Amino acid sequence: MERVIEFLNVNNTKNDIGIIKNNYFYKSPKAVAGKCVIRFKWKSNSVDKLVSKLKERDVILSLNVAGEYNALYDITDTDEQVLVVYAVDSHVQLPKVILKNFRTGDNLYFLDTNNDEIIRGSARRYNTEFGYYSLFFENYLSNNYESMIEEIINNALKFINEEVQTISFKSWDDNINKLFFMSTFRSPKQVEEIRKRSLFAKFFTEEDLPEQIAYIGEEMNENFIKGYRPVPIVNRTEKGIVSLKSLVANLYIDGGVEAMVMPLHPKFAVALVPGNYYEHMLKVQGQQTYILMDKEQEVLKLNRQIYNTAEFHNEDVIGIMDDLEDLKKIISQV
Repeated sequence: MERVIEFLNVNNTKNDIGIIKNNYFYKSPKAVAGKCVIRFKWKSNSVDKLVSKLKERDVILSLNVAGEYNALYDITDTDEQVLVVYAVDSHVQLPKVILKNFRTGDNLYFLDTNNDEIIRGSARRYNTEFGYYSLFFENYLSNNYESMIEEIINNALKFINEEVQTISFKSWDDNINKLFFMSTFRSPKQVEEIRKRSLFAKFFTEEDLPEQIAYIGEEMNENFIKGYRPVPIVNRTEKGIVSLKSLVANLYIDGGVEAMVMPLHPKFAVALVPGNYYEHMLKVQGQQTYILMDKEQEVLKLNRQIYNTAEFHNEDVIGIMDDLEDLKKIISQV
């Protein structure tokens, strides 16, 4: 066991010691109720190399059982086991399905609010961390959230491009609720707050907590957007809306209405507006309720507010290069 831990430490790989009971891993510094198990995350396509590297250190692993998302090995000549949890380079907050919409050519650009410098990156690698989520949870996110985001964006673009004549979130409240909830549990700051303040967090390891927040939150089926209603923001100008790392900005729209805004595309965002204002919009527009931005100055003002939110939280602003350049000019004038 010590040689396995030494190998993992050299490779900067976090690990836990515990036992497996009823097919579930329980963390424990002293595994006295069963075989001692060391658990860590690794890329599935590199497991053979891992086994070979450990063999060079006289640690012989024998496969006990393998699944789609993990593999359990016995350490030969010991009463110890190794549980390898498959993982990938996870996008910590913004998924690629959103980031790709803000690319300029093949590159992703973002404005660092610490020094207001525009930095070039890539949608595939931006704000990623190996093993932040397990492979199982990555697939969970893809099936439950990212496909939903793509559907919402594609439907919005059909309206923006005038392929269809209507747009509404009337039947999408559940999906929008899930998206705003997703933006919360994918925020490391929010996870850290729960870790510090909640007894619930004490039952899970540091690596497991973001995933468990999501599962348990969905089981509670809480209305995260209670008191607010989702409204599309449609941008029909030549300028683009920017986004931010945490995805949600608190700002004022439509003449001073306080709202939470989630930019999903340079031409499209979702606003959560107070229920009473939504009722006012229904009286004016009917069920076909949306906020139209057809003046470039409106988009620039929105972007400045998104920047203010990002700066307050020490985050990046992501956007098309020209839009970030416009934003940088506005900031420098203050």
